[in-house]
Amino acid sequence: MTQYRKISKNMAGKLKPKEAYLFYCLALKANLKTYESYIKQKTLAKEYGIKDVDQIREWLYNFQSKGLVRIVKTNIKGQFGKFQRCRYFLNTEHYVLISELLKDEPISRQLKGFLILLKCLCLNGTNTTKYSQNQLAKELGISIGTISNYMKQAIANGYISKDENGIHLLREDIFYIAKMPKSNFRKKKIKSEKPIQIPYIILDWYRAVGKLLLMALTI
Repeated sequence: MTQYRKISKNMAGKLKPKEAYLFYCLALKANLKTYESYIKQKTLAKEYGIKDVDQIREWLYNFQSKGLVRIVKTNIKGQFGKFQRCRYFLNTEHYVLISELLKDEPISRQLKGFLILLKCLCLNGTNTTKYSQNQLAKELGISIGTISNYMKQAIANGYISKDENGIHLLREDIFYIAKMPKSNFRKKKIKSEKPIQIPYIILDWYRAVGKLLLMALTI
């Protein structure tokens, strides 16, 4: 069964595509309920596909400075002395759902990161964004030429399409669209109120008073 991970929508405009993909890799190694990860930076570098652990560390602290991740250090006493272990708490207050399938797609890390950022800019409950390429470049802080290159690659590989209604992510198995539940609401028939029944004794009294008034007026 395909598992989907919560990815913070707030990364759009804060992270570059390479960083966005690292955030996704970190989410894959986080607890599905708490979104807390104990992954080692060396292991995360391997998951990401590079050997430069210092670069991974720099990006992780960049995530923290932008409110996307909270890093908690714990002092550990091991066989070879003391060391610090980091725990990473991912911010999932506002999120989109992206499946683990993206990791094994035969495209570059940069293109994967671009698709993640594109999903973050889609309208709620859709895989469509109304941003033009120029607006994407401005929003994401990427040159128009680079955006154009990503778009060509994504279209050629069947990940997106573009028309007058916007840019559309095509792989729903990767980029989740929340299905709106069907409403079971049924209109209840409103029962008409019963007419008010006035007791006969009161009606007789009103009739008698009416007759007396008519008699008084004719005298």
